[in-house]
Amino acid sequence: MDHHDMALSPDRRISIVTRMFIFAFCIVSLGGYRLQLAGIDPTQSVQGLSASYLLYAVDILCICWAIFVFSTNFDAFIRVFRTCLPLTLLPLMALASSVVSVSPQLTFFESIKYISAFIVPVSAIIIWYSGRSNQFSYELLKCILFLSFLTIIFYPKYGIHSSFDVSQATHAGSWRGIFGHRTDLGYCCAVLSGLAFSRFIYQRKISDFFVLCASIFVVYKTGSGGANIVAISSISMITLYFLIRKESKSIRFSLGTILASFVLFVVFTFVSPGDILSMIGEDSSFTGRVPLWSYVIEKGSINYAHGLGYIAGFDLVVGPSMQMAGFNVPNAQGAYMESLIAFGIFGPIIILLLHIKHFILMLKFYIDDKSSDELKFKCFAISTVSFFHILTSTTVESYILQTNKILVGLIIVLASEISILSGEISNFSKIKTKENLRIADNQGRFI
Repeated sequence: MDHHDMALSPDRRISIVTRMFIFAFCIVSLGGYRLQLAGIDPTQSVQGLSASYLLYAVDILCICWAIFVFSTNFDAFIRVFRTCLPLTLLPLMALASSVVSVSPQLTFFESIKYISAFIVPVSAIIIWYSGRSNQFSYELLKCILFLSFLTIIFYPKYGIHSSFDVSQATHAGSWRGIFGHRTDLGYCCAVLSGLAFSRFIYQRKISDFFVLCASIFVVYKTGSGGANIVAISSISMITLYFLIRKESKSIRFSLGTILASFVLFVVFTFVSPGDILSMIGEDSSFTGRVPLWSYVIEKGSINYAHGLGYIAGFDLVVGPSMQMAGFNVPNAQGAYMESLIAFGIFGPIIILLLHIKHFILMLKFYIDDKSSDELKFKCFAISTVSFFHILTSTTVESYILQTNKILVGLIIVLASEISILSGEISNFSKIKTKENLRIADNQGRFI
């Protein structure tokens, strides 16, 4: 029986109440509804600190739940953390950087919050696949899409960036849904569009087509250049693989190389870089990132050996210097630069290894000749979406190094699902995957 044959008997399926709690914990801990829970009006500059007590209580509840799951499923936690390497080194490096931080207390406190961004989605994965066969990432993102539509329609002050917003008024008109920034919603729907597209072209379900159309529309309305790149690149690669998936490994590799070379030749010969960037909502400076990075390298007082400490390095040293130079940004606008400030040269190396790992993973399933056609396609689709999501979000955003951001959770969930499908996690949280996946595949629940 194939590794991906997992079917769960009815008595093992988790209840709808449990599913709702899992979604709620993931959504809130990874950035959803935080403005509302904190009692923050985005159009008002004066905020009362006491209004955040509800948010603190919810965060503590999420962390306590994750710790409980961790304590009762320690082996499963270790397997998932090992599967997600080198990503899971980042919270350990954040905690360790307290020793050399310019503010050990701040770094320690923020690193504990950062660790929660990892343990909550890992806990959700463990509980979900102990009793469900539906693809968790797809179900979670559909829930986010639906809730974002409701927020945009009924609470546009929270769901849409406004020119009256105290922060990020430059994004007026862009959709942010249940999140505090358009980028979070954009990346969520970009990943969802890739997953929905792969399901639709393979299974031809009308429901997946509607999800695909809705997610692409939301990506467009967010106006996020990075999200556009993820959606376009993922759908293009999945289409290519779907058309040639039955060919031999050598033919697939040759066709892929020739097509990629041809596309690059046409693009760089007949289309200017400025036109390409404008099509995805960017400009030649990557909306001001290039001069910002140049300033940090030249005058940012970076400690290349061990960094300045997680969060504290930017907030207390680099950030104030940038503000004096006219750069008013909350972070370094890129994971490479952010990790360099926090951890020294070892930070960018970890980010680079993350890129390399997921590119190799995508290539592995692209040329795979040993697995079944369905399994290869499913694993390639998920790994492709994951690779472009990681590549884009870490190159032009710092969110992978920040708490309460959905990007970290998505990477963990997608990486775990690839391992479940490919059989690398062969006995996941008391469920023997080798004995149980066929019915789920036949019913089209887990792609």
